[in-house]
Amino acid sequence: MERGISLALEKFGSDWSRQYRPTPHVANVLRHISDCRTEAMGGREMVCPECGTVHTAWNSCRDRHCPNCQSAPREAWLASRKEELLPKVYFHVVFTLPDCLNSVVLRHMREAYDALFRAAWDTLRTFGEKQGLQLGMTALLHTWGSSLVFHPHLHCIVPGGGYNLKTLRWKNLPQVGGGKDSEPFLFPVKALSKMFRAKWMAAFTSSVTIPESLRTKCFAQSWVVYAKAPVCGVDKTLEYIARYAYRVALSNNRVKNVNDEGVTFEYKDYRDGAKNKEMTLGGIEFVRRYAQHILPPRFVRIRHFGFLAPGNRDKLRDLQRELGNPPVPRRRKRKTWQTICLAKGLVMNRCPQCGEGILQLQRTIPRIRSPDFIFAPVTA
Repeated sequence: MERGISLALEKFGSDWSRQYRPTPHVANVLRHISDCRTEAMGGREMVCPECGTVHTAWNSCRDRHCPNCQSAPREAWLASRKEELLPKVYFHVVFTLPDCLNSVVLRHMREAYDALFRAAWDTLRTFGEKQGLQLGMTALLHTWGSSLVFHPHLHCIVPGGGYNLKTLRWKNLPQVGGGKDSEPFLFPVKALSKMFRAKWMAAFTSSVTIPESLRTKCFAQSWVVYAKAPVCGVDKTLEYIARYAYRVALSNNRVKNVNDEGVTFEYKDYRDGAKNKEMTLGGIEFVRRYAQHILPPRFVRIRHFGFLAPGNRDKLRDLQRELGNPPVPRRRKRKTWQTICLAKGLVMNRCPQCGEGILQLQRTIPRIRSPDFIFAPVTA
């Protein structure tokens, strides 16, 4: 549904604001999404020199949470990650926080998410160093499930080997090769789970105090760590992760209907064989679920570690040369939307009416400030 999320925010945003009293940051993000590609943002009037059709293109808000924006940064990120690939097996690793922590994580998002990155890398780094290797990891934070419930977890892409600290060359992990009757694996997930649990609790409680009863409950249960070689290949896994690298929780094409009763959207029911189903939420509940996935200001949600870290670019280049891949440039040029379209064989600003002309700018339409009361923080 075109602008489905924006329509839901416009319709139910003021009621949600009065009930939940959003912070200024959350209110601004939702206002950006609501205004995106509307008269409020201003735009451009474009004319086709071939058929004479006039098209209006409204400006984007460019907020990293917006479902309409960030196509160029997402494609640029994906292209950069593919430049860094090695001709080796990669593993898709997911570190998940248990739902018993949801309430405390929502109150201390920055500390909890920082601890999640730190604990995930410390866990893998420790296992790698036991093999005499420096591993690499690219990690991306997700905080949602398919039905918009709060579900913080970290998607990681990890090569099945690393930089040998003695020979300064590539070395496969011994278990990656597998055998005739066994599949390759990264590390035992039960051992990863126990270490991840201990490291996250240590990192988080170094800055946030939690009740002893909650600590006991957390250590009494197993934490979920998933680690499997991508069946469809690392390229497809990167593309899957990149879909939500620069937006949050839900895309407009999953929103099926917005009316006075609420919002209907499509989701996958993983408890029923990952079947596609539809769910209808009340308007205020939909906005509440959506808003809880907005990240803290300036929080970095994509991070690189080990020999994939920006400071270790020379190590990555050496490994690529050794393994026969073109080394990533020392200084990569910024990938613009023009270069991305050229690489994909697309033509920018082609007229959608006749399919031949290239739209030309006729006039600029000034922006109109949207009403502040829709998502204004409630102070009284």
